[in-house]
Amino acid sequence: MASERRRRRRKEKKDSSKPKTKKAPRQHDEQLVSTAESTSTSMHDVPDHLLELILLRLRSSACLLRAAAACKHWRRVIAGADFLSRCLHASSCVAGHYHDWVADYGSPPVTGSPVFVPSDSSLAVDRRRFSLDDDDDLLPASDTGWVLTDSRGSLLLLSKRTTTGWRRDTGWRADIHSHSFPDVVVCEPLTRRRQGILRPEPEEHHATCLLGVFLLDGCHGHIGMSEFRLVAVLHEDHVSENGRAMPVACVFSLGSDGGGWRVLPNESTDSAAVSLPGVIERTSFAGRANGCLYWVVEEEDDGAAAMMVLDEAAMNFSRVPLNLGENEGDSHDGNHYDRWSFRVIGGGEDDGVLRVVRLVRNELRVLARREGTDEWVVEGHVRLREATLGMPGREERFFQRDAMVVVAHEGYVVVTPQEKTWLFSVDLETMEVEREHERNRYAGPAFPSELPWPPTFMAACGSRRERGSRRRGSCP
Repeated sequence: MASERRRRRRKEKKDSSKPKTKKAPRQHDEQLVSTAESTSTSMHDVPDHLLELILLRLRSSACLLRAAAACKHWRRVIAGADFLSRCLHASSCVAGHYHDWVADYGSPPVTGSPVFVPSDSSLAVDRRRFSLDDDDDLLPASDTGWVLTDSRGSLLLLSKRTTTGWRRDTGWRADIHSHSFPDVVVCEPLTRRRQGILRPEPEEHHATCLLGVFLLDGCHGHIGMSEFRLVAVLHEDHVSENGRAMPVACVFSLGSDGGGWRVLPNESTDSAAVSLPGVIERTSFAGRANGCLYWVVEEEDDGAAAMMVLDEAAMNFSRVPLNLGENEGDSHDGNHYDRWSFRVIGGGEDDGVLRVVRLVRNELRVLARREGTDEWVVEGHVRLREATLGMPGREERFFQRDAMVVVAHEGYVVVTPQEKTWLFSVDLETMEVEREHERNRYAGPAFPSELPWPPTFMAACGSRRERGSRRRGSCP
């Protein structure tokens, strides 16, 4: 009896574990899966015009380059001529800075080439692709090397270096012993291309000295080896009875028709309205900012100073009084407005503010002047002698004389005492000093270098193995 009850309970338990509904046929399951797959979508199903709207919102050209490497579909959309023309407004991607040197600091050797230092960013930049080594064929051979004078976009402008470094007698006044060496060279290190620019004939101008030569965008607003311009600003002296001078602008452009150098008429540039001292040493380049080039002009009679401004778009000159509203104890003593103590650094992103840095009695000041006003406001200051106490390498004899500005950037300034080349940086936002950054290793100006734009894309994305072996987020 007991065994019969146990058999009955096992049978009931077994029956209760069976599903109460019948299993769907296998053919029905396959139909459900097929229906689900037909209703799912992916990024490949996004129409090209919507994908363009998404890609146009990327914050920089570096992000576009990464997106182009994602797949063939994205690369085809980004590489389209219509899309590139619409996104030329994308913010540029600074790959790094070229640091040149100035012989006044005493190091490095005369034949040293500018050094490329990658930017602090998420991009993994191969600095070898940007090299300007002496043994490279990018630049013509030279016994004295080349000095970097300007940069714009992905292009660099270099001139032959003299044995004393960059001086005003370089450029068009330099003694060129061989016609195989052009006066200036425009090059693009990443693509390893260069363009030599011959100087104009001496009879085409009457200037006695070159105030500077600079890179400009091409006639259509783009910059690249196939489209760029140069502007040379010259000092034409003794054009008036009192021995005053005026600036002259010469523009170089590419093209078989109408290319080459041409002197802009004085009437179009307002050159006659900008009076300069006859002594060239009283006019010194102060910087480039907000679409303008700036020079400081020191007068001989009363020691007052003004700025000569060249608008790059309108290509005309103007003169702006330099009334910084300083104390009587900070009066001009002949050294406060040279390239070692005064620099123009510009403002933020199109905020209309002109900013300058000035060294007065070893105090670094940041002053701002809003567009349309003559009022200068001190935004920050730091006393270098006290701020550098305790820093490694600091010597007691430092700052007995005025310090010197080596590099002036929108966000920082590199300074050294006159007694010895001892470089340190001042952050212009916090006004704090530091010596650990790599920029403090180079005693000379720094020139930004951007990735070429529009970019040149390869036709295919490469094999799967090649894509997997590449570093994520890397650039050439």
